[in-house]
Amino acid sequence: MRVLIRAFNRLIVGGLAVWLTAGRWTIQAQAPTATNAAETLDAAMTQASSQHKPLMVLVAESGRSRADDTALHLIESSKTGQSPRGLASCVLDLGLSRNRAIAARFHPVQTPLLVCLSSRGVIISRDTKPLSKRLILEWADEAVQKGPELDAQLLALQQELQTSSNSVAALFALSDFLLARGNALEAIPPLAMLAHRETVDDGRRVQAWVALARAHLWIGEPEKARAEATSLIATLGPRLAEARAGGKLILGIHDANLNRPAQARREFEEAIAQAPDTAYAKEAAKMIEDLRKGWTAK
Repeated sequence: MRVLIRAFNRLIVGGLAVWLTAGRWTIQAQAPTATNAAETLDAAMTQASSQHKPLMVLVAESGRSRADDTALHLIESSKTGQSPRGLASCVLDLGLSRNRAIAARFHPVQTPLLVCLSSRGVIISRDTKPLSKRLILEWADEAVQKGPELDAQLLALQQELQTSSNSVAALFALSDFLLARGNALEAIPPLAMLAHRETVDDGRRVQAWVALARAHLWIGEPEKARAEATSLIATLGPRLAEARAGGKLILGIHDANLNRPAQARREFEEAIAQAPDTAYAKEAAKMIEDLRKGWTAK
């Protein structure tokens, strides 16, 4: 248990050092470097954390559309006056190539994308509608109302991980919470511990491993997702059809996202053949239908 907690006491999250000290998780920006493209987001997250305020992040691309330009103007203009409901704000303009990798953690398939985070970084909301002052204020109000409760839930789960005699259950509870909120980046460390820990029940280990690979896909790390899926098949596949099906499902999504529909279809069909009665097979069947209708990155 001590080894597990020490491994989880410090995480690097989007360029932030996250430390567990005396039962409290604190966030510090890493020392800035010339290549630290996350510096603006890091600073905004640090400010939000220190002030116990939610953070509003806009992902948009200048010049791409009227909706993008309007959203950028609305958020940027708020910085010269009063930010919406006192929230900290940050803009990731995809027109600057260095911002694309940083914004990937929010899975910006469409822009503009407005993401509201609690002071501890929990995703409160994400919206791709064209923005207006009214809509921004509505999301700001929701962030102010829901942020403290989500922060309290996260802190309770982290404290449970520190003190629980059942670290596996605590890791699942934490990762489930983060995935439910869309915090795929932050869910990766606990999921990796579960996926790569031999003492975890096989069925739950497969569940964690598939979720780990899917989290890498979500944040724009396709090769890491592919590596995890391949490792799952190699490690647990020889004795578990469910592991083979889950791994093939992820490989199919990976190929579909890279515009390789024929290869993706073969992977999905293999997932179905390996374990036809599992949730992974059912999802693979749905993915084949999505390929037919028109694929949207997942």
